[in-house]
Amino acid sequence: MIIVINYFVILGFVASVFLSSIGLLTLIYLIKPKKLPMDESNRINHIRLWWFVITRPELFVREFAWLQFDELDNINKDK
Repeated sequence: MIIVINYFVILGFVASVFLSSIGLLTLIYLIKPKKLPMDESNRINHIRLWWFVITRPELFVREFAWLQFDELDNINKDK
């Protein structure tokens, strides 16, 4: 019983570290200065772009045609 609980504790710890790392990387990339031609200090628009990518990916289908297809279709299309 104690061993099973310890596995769940370890699994929970690993999962929380992984998810926290993703969040930390997201914050770092939102805060760090941008490369040209983007304004280096324009973090508000970068956060807005990040939000659109997460909540409305259909807006980017015209820019990235591979978003229209399933990944398996993208792989088989190249053959």
